Amino acid sequence: MSESLKVKNFLVIKHAEVELKKINVIIGPQANGKSLIAKLISFFNSLSDEFIEGVRANESKRVLDKNIISKFEDRFPRYSWDGTSFSIEYKIDSLNFLISGRKNSKNKTLITLEYSKNLVNKFKAKKSLFKRKVQEEKENRKNTPRIRSVERQVLREHVGDPLKELYPCFFSDSFFIPASRSFFANLQKNIFTFLASNLDIDPYLKEFGQVYENSKFWYKDGLMLRHNKTLVSELYKLIESIVQGEYEYHDDQDWLISKGRKINLANASSGQQESLPMLLVLAVWPILSESGNGVYFIEEPEAHLFPTSQGHIISILSMLHEALGTKFFITTHSPYILSALNNFILAGDTLDKEEITIEEFREINGSGSPIRFDDVSAYTIINGRTESIADSEYRMIGGDILDNISEHFEEVMNELLSCGKG
Repeated sequence: MSESLKVKNFLVIKHAEVELKKINVIIGPQANGKSLIAKLISFFNSLSDEFIEGVRANESKRVLDKNIISKFEDRFPRYSWDGTSFSIEYKIDSLNFLISGRKNSKNKTLITLEYSKNLVNKFKAKKSLFKRKVQEEKENRKNTPRIRSVERQVLREHVGDPLKELYPCFFSDSFFIPASRSFFANLQKNIFTFLASNLDIDPYLKEFGQVYENSKFWYKDGLMLRHNKTLVSELYKLIESIVQGEYEYHDDQDWLISKGRKINLANASSGQQESLPMLLVLAVWPILSESGNGVYFIEEPEAHLFPTSQGHIISILSMLHEALGTKFFITTHSPYILSALNNFILAGDTLDKEEITIEEFREINGSGSPIRFDDVSAYTIINGRTESIADSEYRMIGGDILDNISEHFEEVMNELLSCGKG
């Protein structure tokens, strides 16, 4: 599987080339384009839904393209890039997508969309097949038509599943876990009002709200343990360690129980408010999802968490990746996230050399599964340009960044200490 994104002159990004692997991380200061790259990749990942819906609704290619461009402008508002020229190219599963913006003489940007001819042909063929199969099923079920049920079954069996076999990465599930997750701590009973509103709210935040709300009903449901009891039990243990309590949902409210005390999430710490929505989604959807190898985009998984808890987050990701093949794309400010990932990569190398067993690693680290260096991509963004920080010689990521941070604080400390020796 090869997957890549190339961006030229779009918003804060001057030039970005990102080769995606199974676990991906971008680190850097605020407002430098980390989130933009994550959202662009997530946007292209989500286009499979537009194709499936286009088949169901028997849309023309022209309407499909219009819907895709409309979705692009919904996620990346026109006011932010109008009057500029740019190109965004995405490749996955031998499929190519290109969105180009060209500034005209009136200082307005015209957008064009191109994608692989193979996908265009599949779209046309699946529309015809879907229409024919639905009609056949209706004839076979004259006494019990239930049109919606027929359409769903045909769409899954003759459109969705075959396309997943043909293009498994493009037609896989993707979830975006945005920053500012504490936003939902104060909604609780009003969450459905929020989700149904037409307010001008970040679509990534709104979509996550729906996924998070559904997660509450599945978390600790007995059915979850039937899927993978060992994995689920380990996930619950780590989550309770991170949020310092046991999660309960009742009376349309979120509660944390610890040492006999109950606290509403709205009154909990910022770390608990930021991490719980993310953790519930990670504990539910990779396991329930029909496509175990889906991808999860996570903004700032470390938000308001102590370094040891940040390490627990990486443990959770490593376990889901090892057990289910789940893929991740992380944006972070935290060097501790890099350090934790490096420990898991080192464990993977040590395990390959048979110098340690998986049980010994878990005894040392407490939890998690080793990660292969070759499964990780890592980048930073400097002056609008991406730079890889994966060091194949030393088999670690972000070594220079970690060294520079340590050296900076050491230099400041040494200078301060020298001031008192005058």
